[in-house]
Amino acid sequence: MMGLQQHFYKTLCLTMAVAMLAIAPGCSSPQTDPDQKTIPTDSDQWQKKLGQTFEQLPADDQQLLSRYMLRMKLSDAYESGAMPRTTIKQALIQQREYERLHPNNPTGKKSPIVTGQAANATAQTYPVALLPIKTSDSDSLNQVKMQFMLSNHGDVAIQSFQGTLTMKDANLKQGKDFNIPLIQFDPAIEPEQSGKIIIESSIEDINVMRAIKNTKDMTIEIKEGTLVLADDQSIEFGNSLAK
Repeated sequence: MMGLQQHFYKTLCLTMAVAMLAIAPGCSSPQTDPDQKTIPTDSDQWQKKLGQTFEQLPADDQQLLSRYMLRMKLSDAYESGAMPRTTIKQALIQQREYERLHPNNPTGKKSPIVTGQAANATAQTYPVALLPIKTSDSDSLNQVKMQFMLSNHGDVAIQSFQGTLTMKDANLKQGKDFNIPLIQFDPAIEPEQSGKIIIESSIEDINVMRAIKNTKDMTIEIKEGTLVLADDQSIEFGNSLAK
């Protein structure tokens, strides 16, 4: 009888030992390095897939990764499928470099599109004027060098502009649009300073030619486009974007 009890006791101890080994943390497989965890390309899965891994990171890396993910979210990169699969370690490296280049805008946040009354106020802050030009009266098709002057009445220097300018005049039935490619201002247009936007344009309409020769009643407006400031903030103009 004693031998049977000893056998039972040994069997029970062995069973408990095996069970404890099976549930002991770290015994069955090594813990995954959080830096090597891949960020899901579906941003809706970030909380579900990364929650536990996120908590394992140092506090500074948590904040850095949060800014990276917000920057990706704002850029719609993940929703558009433009982003490749990235590990947390790669994301942290990319975000550190981005913040080194853009210290005042770590998440890449853009200003909202300005329309209506806000657009009018912004237009007064960044007015555009047409400088006098030389044209030939004998040409029916005039290749004209247009020189616009963009003034900065804001608080931050202007780095670049790209978009469409519209010329309006009392003698024109409708405005004349001029497409402006990306213009990088070097040096940047400091507050209360002005910078030139120069383009070549072919003009066939004689009324438009007359208007640009006599700029007395002419106004130039930013119809749509993007104006980027030195702090990496951008101002979006867009009458056509306002629905």
